[in-house]
Amino acid sequence: MADGVEASETEDGPITFEDLGIKPREATQETVFGTVRKCEDITKKEVAFLVISLVSLLGTAAMTLYIMVAKAKQDDFTFALLLFLNTIVCFYYVLDGVYRERPYEIAVFVIACVVIIIYSVVNFAETKGWNDSVKLGRLIAVAVLVPIDIFLSCIVCKQYYQSGNLIFRHVGANVSLQDACKTLFLCETLLKFDLQMEMSIIVLVLRHGRTLKVLEILVLSIGSVFSLAWLILGFLTMRFEKKYMYYIFMSTSLLEPAYVIYKIVEAGNDFDHSQALSAVTFACALGALVIRALVLVWMVRVYMNFGLGLPDKVYQPCPDWCPGCLHCTSQTYAAGERFENPASINEQTS
Repeated sequence: MADGVEASETEDGPITFEDLGIKPREATQETVFGTVRKCEDITKKEVAFLVISLVSLLGTAAMTLYIMVAKAKQDDFTFALLLFLNTIVCFYYVLDGVYRERPYEIAVFVIACVVIIIYSVVNFAETKGWNDSVKLGRLIAVAVLVPIDIFLSCIVCKQYYQSGNLIFRHVGANVSLQDACKTLFLCETLLKFDLQMEMSIIVLVLRHGRTLKVLEILVLSIGSVFSLAWLILGFLTMRFEKKYMYYIFMSTSLLEPAYVIYKIVEAGNDFDHSQALSAVTFACALGALVIRALVLVWMVRVYMNFGLGLPDKVYQPCPDWCPGCLHCTSQTYAAGERFENPASINEQTS
């Protein structure tokens, strides 16, 4: 019997799962968002993390939205909008962190949870919310559920960082490419965190509740568009590895810190009028400057990895019907060798 098995292996190749009647299961799938894990690949521990995190975030967002729409006035409205914005961003961190197995985004979610706790406590203390059942309920929910979110987040983050399964599926066992991929993913996460901090600073321009002045309207509109455009430019720079994009990205990176410094000066002048809001502005400004510095450092590291062919392995390739976008018409370099567009190679050979 053993001889028969050996003969089968030598004549027809090694026995596969299909030979045994077992259908192999793909752990990932390609989507418009890139390579993501399938739902059946999510473990029970991750499901528990998703459920508890999403329920707590949904409850916090709902109560904050109620306060913002029905009760908020002046500083209270700004606090509520700031908390609502950060809560919505946390939804993305949780879902993207699990389905794309990104430990850095789970780590940022932990930081965002701490920020939500601080916002909730400061807002409750400043407005003396003991007589407000909604604010009291929000504070209790945050105090009970968010620490559980942080605990589960640390477990999941450690698991993702140590395993590196999705990175291995992207680039294989090449250690250099794995390190470059980690640098790329961390830079992506820092870019998203930078946008979150930028939007928080922009929201803090609201000093009069729902009543908007001309300057506030300009800052909210122009600042939001510029912040989003800068984020997109950063992703395109990493996606296509274009040097001119990198130079534009780096040269425009000082505009946001200039506005942050302006907000610090403004908060200092207005400290006696609104101490809590000014303190939050100081904290956000400091965080925004730190994150912006980290983004620039990691973008330089990503730039130093240009030419390794990493985007072709990490990002979703162009579909067959693509008429010729910036990526599929460009030339990339991998492992020191030149790889041309397959379509152009076919034209040359034909």
